[in-house]
Amino acid sequence: MAPSTVAEHAPAAAGQQPALDVVRHYGELLERDDPLPAPVAAVETLAELVSRSDSSTIQELLALLDHASAQLAAASFNPVSAQSGTALFMRYLTLQRPPPEMSFAEFKRELVGRAREFVRGSGRSREVIAANMSNFIQDGNTILVHSYSRVVIQALVFAASVQKKRFQVYVTESRPFGLGLKTQAALDKAGIPCVVVLDSAVAYIMAKCDMAVVGAEAVCESGGLVNFIGGYQMAIAAKALGKPFYALAESFKFTRLFPLSQYDLPSSLPSAPLAFPSLDEVESRDAKTVPSTPVRPMIHSKMPEPLVMSDQATRQNPILDYTTPDQITLIVSDVGVLTPSGVSDALFAAYGG
Repeated sequence: MAPSTVAEHAPAAAGQQPALDVVRHYGELLERDDPLPAPVAAVETLAELVSRSDSSTIQELLALLDHASAQLAAASFNPVSAQSGTALFMRYLTLQRPPPEMSFAEFKRELVGRAREFVRGSGRSREVIAANMSNFIQDGNTILVHSYSRVVIQALVFAASVQKKRFQVYVTESRPFGLGLKTQAALDKAGIPCVVVLDSAVAYIMAKCDMAVVGAEAVCESGGLVNFIGGYQMAIAAKALGKPFYALAESFKFTRLFPLSQYDLPSSLPSAPLAFPSLDEVESRDAKTVPSTPVRPMIHSKMPEPLVMSDQATRQNPILDYTTPDQITLIVSDVGVLTPSGVSDALFAAYGG
């Protein structure tokens, strides 16, 4: 049975707005042509829920938002990003109390207005990060970036177009979605030389690079990063070759999560990634012939058709990984340039003890 939604528990009365399906609304925000960052989409979803709710007390509103937050986390492939947004919204709400002269309906309207002001202004965080990161980029640098990150692209474009710095970029292909190709297209449009490299070529190309730069899905209290798969191996290669590894992340991605390993990240999937099938499942598979080896023996030989993973096999692989704080040089954010240990101080300032 599918998990219940807020909409199922709050039928609309005559003359009221229809109840909100928070999971659908959140999904639509993330599937737009220019999607909101997941934490910002979560804040916008909760703001919309508050605007439609008929709650008359703080306690009722908190219960409604707690339930909605749990739904978003359960339905998200990456619950960490959703939780960082919902936790931020809930923390703001718990610090607010309507003055005696303000009705609760007015208080809710003010809360929604402040939340949507945050959503509209979230893009300014990337502008601050771009300015902060530009101090680390020098003429003639070769930079390795991972997958696709709006804040990384904005920082590179700022350094190239505003500060007139000249540098070149390698970007990982970022299987299985090939997001590195989108990064290449964006940098080509900005006139920045960019080459896509295989994910398996990260260690090969690292020696030619002056630094590695990544974005983040979330920044943990430990100072580690939750990122698209492949970020951790890039950080390991950078440290092994003595290259600085910079993470660019907006402060709304900071989350009170303290994983100790790759396998401590919250997941809404029914089984762990890369789990082995049972013997019965192996024996029940259809017998397949062993394919021929794709080869390109001569310079002028055509490229062979590659062997590709099935959709089911791809789905069984992880999409996110955790980069431990000891691999990270600095975290460049809109609240300053931080060491990994400085993230806990920023979270303490936002959330208290």
